[in-house]
Order: sequence, then structure tokens, then C-alpha cells
Amino acid sequence: MPSDMAGYDETRVPRGTSRRWEVIVADDEPGEVPAPRRLCALEVKDEHRVLQGLEARDLAAIALLPEGEQLARYGEYLDLRDPARANFLAEGSEVVRRGQRIVARRGLDPAAWQELVRACGEVTGARRRRTA
Repeated sequence: MPSDMAGYDETRVPRGTSRRWEVIVADDEPGEVPAPRRLCALEVKDEHRVLQGLEARDLAAIALLPEGEQLARYGEYLDLRDPARANFLAEGSEVVRRGQRIVARRGLDPAAWQELVRACGEVTGARRRRTA
């Protein structure tokens, strides 16, 4: 860059719409945002009929998704507040709302997942399907 040309930060900004983008850099450092607290099913057992018949050690191993977390597309989930919707596939645009209790199948023991689905069926009165 020749020395007779002014730098970008030295040039005068014209009046009106200049059709230029201004870049603003914050001087302050953002504070640490606390990570959302992860709950387990044992902590919310008294709130949900689905969890009443399960053992405490099994409930302690079932992690609930934190508020604000986005569900993975085609991931399998279970909503403890809506047991009739047990074992649903997410579209990918859903986010865990405040007070919602969602369990992800991914990372959960398959036996624990089946037990949760069975418990949802018992609460809603759904019958088990017979396999041939």
C-alpha cells in the first residue's frame, strides 16, 4: 500500500448511507456462561408416573437433556411429561423447553431404554405388541 493513501481506519466516513459495513469489536471479555445443570431421572422421579416403578440405580444412570439443547435430527427421544409420545424421532428443529424432561436414546443402556418405553406404555395403557 503506497504511503500517500490513508488506511481504512483513517478515512473519513461519508454522511448518509455509505453502503459500507462497519466492524465493531468489543473491548470487554465475555464472562463465563455457566453450563446448564444436567439432571438425572432419579432427581425428578416424584414428578413422573413413568419413573415410579424403576430402580434408583437405573434412574441415576438416565441423564435428562438440559434446557435449550437442540434435539438431533432422527434421534430417538422420550418425553417424560408426554408418555404417549414415547420413543419419538426428532425432526432436528426441536429444542428442550423449560421444565421439559427429555431422555435421549443415544448413550443410554438399551435395557434401560426398553424399560422406559415399557413404563410409558403402562402409564398410557398401551399394550405390548406381540412378535411372531
